[in-house]
Formats: sequence, C-alpha cells, structure tokens
Amino acid sequence: MVSLAAIEATVQSLWPDNSHVVVAIPNPRKGEQIVLITDKADADRDILLAHAKAQGFPELWMPRSILVASIPVLGSGKTDYAAAVEMARRLQPML
Repeated sequence: MVSLAAIEATVQSLWPDNSHVVVAIPNPRKGEQIVLITDKADADRDILLAHAKAQGFPELWMPRSILVASIPVLGSGKTDYAAAVEMARRLQPML
C-alpha cells in the first residue's frame, strides 16, 4: 500500500514553492498508476526519483508520470481530489 500523502510530502519538500497533488488512477495492467499533478512547469521525474531515493523511498512509490496543470480546488480552497483524479484519467495515457 502506497501512501499518497507521503509522496505528496516528499514532492513538497523538493519543490516547496509550488502546488502538487498525487493521485492513483486505474491501470488495467498494473492495477493502478500513481500520477503527480503539479504547477511546476519544469518538474522532472529523474530529479524527483533521486530526491525520493535519498529520503529512503523506493522507486515503485514515485509517480509514474507528471502532469503539469493547475491544481483543481474546491470553493473552500482545498484540493479537489475527485477532480484531480478525473483530470489525470483524462489527460494521462495509460503506461
């Protein structure tokens, strides 16, 4: 079981000046796929992987892909996770 909150915290520690959300979307071959949605235009998966490994996280826990987009929010200003999952499903090709 992968903690999406732990992955988000790791991403936030690497790029603290940006907004990020980590979601899991269905993947017919692997069960699910972890996707990072971020507003950091130059987010790089290799840099994220190196940072995560230094923190003791296995590569399996890191997002398979990164989508650069605005983070969907609710009227309260909190992250709209349902909209984020739908965005990832719509924009992310299955790997």
